[in-house]
Amino acid sequence: MIYIYKTVGSMVQFPGILILLFFIISIYFLIKKRHIWRFFIILSITLYVISTPIFNFFISKLFIVDTKPIPKDGTIVVLGGGIVNYANNIEIGTHTLKRLLKGWEIYKEKRLKIVVAGGVIGDGIREADVMKDFLIKLGVSKDDIITENTSRTTKENAKNVSKITKDPNIILVTSFLHMKRAKMLFEKYTQSNIIPVVCDYPIDLRKNFLDFLPSPRGIYTFSLITHEFLGILKGG
Repeated sequence: MIYIYKTVGSMVQFPGILILLFFIISIYFLIKKRHIWRFFIILSITLYVISTPIFNFFISKLFIVDTKPIPKDGTIVVLGGGIVNYANNIEIGTHTLKRLLKGWEIYKEKRLKIVVAGGVIGDGIREADVMKDFLIKLGVSKDDIITENTSRTTKENAKNVSKITKDPNIILVTSFLHMKRAKMLFEKYTQSNIIPVVCDYPIDLRKNFLDFLPSPRGIYTFSLITHEFLGILKGG
């Protein structure tokens, strides 16, 4: 019964409802013997595939980076992943939150300086300043936090951090999908040894039939994958 419930549930919400609609339209045009039915069936299949966790799981493997042991010495660099400003209510975005928590875990163990990187995207709010306040609430000494609050892109993150620290080791903390591009840029613009620490994994693989059902999270993950892929292609 749970299988039926989950399957029906996935098909009455986005993107399942759209997949079903395209499929029905394709059947209609097939019955009417119109060649356009092929377009809608391809659209339906494509949308189905890119919205499934199993597809995104295998595609995300293209972004795996080699891990390294975290050294005793170095500077932790946490890259911003967005903040939420809703009716003047400011809070840490989900991606940024996971990155900060991972940076905090390393800080608790190693007691190294932390650079938080993220500038103004909109409304004049500097992401790094919000990140700093959050780390202070977690118990990180404000003297151990350095803000890089002018960058708007990952490339600018790398360039600006290179001016802030000349530490031989940079412990780079960011999301799983973002790490490949971030590491590439930090290796290009800094003279440091980059130690990647990934967090915020892109997809929840259940290892059951749910992995083959379309989901909003699947569509969102695919959009992140395409964003990172295009970012790598254009060099940052």
